[in-house]
Amino acid sequence: MAPNRDFREKYGNWALISGGAQGIGAAYGQRLAGLGMHLVLLDIDAENLEQTALRLRADHASIEVRTIAVDLADASALNAALDSVAELEIGLLVANAGIGAVGPWLEVPIEVKMNQIAVNCTSTLILAHRLSPPMVARKRGGIIVMASGSAEMGCSYITTYAATKAFDRVFAEGLWAELHRHGIDVTTVMPGAVNTPGFRASLPSGKAPTRLMQPVDPFVVVDAALDGLGRKINVRPGAGPVAGAVMGLIARLMPRKRFLLLGDRAVRDMYQQ
Repeated sequence: MAPNRDFREKYGNWALISGGAQGIGAAYGQRLAGLGMHLVLLDIDAENLEQTALRLRADHASIEVRTIAVDLADASALNAALDSVAELEIGLLVANAGIGAVGPWLEVPIEVKMNQIAVNCTSTLILAHRLSPPMVARKRGGIIVMASGSAEMGCSYITTYAATKAFDRVFAEGLWAELHRHGIDVTTVMPGAVNTPGFRASLPSGKAPTRLMQPVDPFVVVDAALDGLGRKINVRPGAGPVAGAVMGLIARLMPRKRFLLLGDRAVRDMYQQ
């Protein structure tokens, strides 16, 4: 269940979700619509974007849903999309869009790697740059940045993805340090595997999630993020306080090389053919 909080009173009437067509983004849409917020959904997948919007309108008749099909890797197109909704008082940003290309470093094309940086990092930066000044002027707002558990360390097979998510985590922490005194809540979310179309598509043929990489439902991630917004800087969905504390202790005390090799083994067990 979503947190029992008055998001419209705290953040305003409108939320913008990047990567809102399916998976975690669509789950954010359902939860925020249930909390009474109108939605702007951005995604490159125009067909799934409209299908998600239709479901949201059917489930939440009083909610307005605007969709913008846009390539988030194209900075000019993203800025134009934001210009088209400039009249809206967007008080909550969910920077959710991400590309999680999986494969050996030597086999992933440079174009894919660059696209990951453009979507996972640059689009998040642009969204925050454009939407945070009005929030500061109003003295209220919220920013959720979707990072990943892989932001804790470098990982084989997801080398660029993990690096982009480390950027997202540190970026969100810096935003919090600067903006919380202006009434802006900022939270970065660091889930492990999540049962989304993207995650399922990343599995090699004949492979299934390993015991250490069992995916959680997207709503588990979204509910933890919305509950943590304004209360926590880093949210780790699916990890209880004890497990989170143990993981943090291991990361601090274990030699870095050994820590990296443990993560590397978990990723290789699932993706190496």
